[in-house]
Amino acid sequence: MRAYSNQGTLTSTLERLREQASEQRKLETVRNPPQTRALARRLTETQRAAIVTAYEAGSSANRLATEYGLGKGSVLKILRTSGAAIRQQRRLTDQEIDHALACYRDGQSLARIASRLDVAHTTVMTALERRGVPRRDSHGRPR
Repeated sequence: MRAYSNQGTLTSTLERLREQASEQRKLETVRNPPQTRALARRLTETQRAAIVTAYEAGSSANRLATEYGLGKGSVLKILRTSGAAIRQQRRLTDQEIDHALACYRDGQSLARIASRLDVAHTTVMTALERRGVPRRDSHGRPR
């Protein structure tokens, strides 16, 4: 074991690879600068007006968030500041919750159930939690 435990060539190779990885990270940072987080700097007035117009024409806040690369909260903030009337958020009916409960107990994921019901997965999760349904094990990861 002693003869193989501290080989100079392996150590130097490891150091060289570590330096290359470090340089690669620096290059990626330069090529892909972090996105600007301030909402006012990310969208033009034209884009804000388009969001309001689309929402008032019937498009959902979730769809607009996906289309413009924003969070739903950001879209709602734009709508509130522009004075748009925000529609009531969709809630699941009792029949939909019963269906979601059956699907969840059959092993389907929250995301799959939500896509069938055309809501966010958190909407399904909240409805199931209100019914007292415990979440499934997350493969040993702590909750």
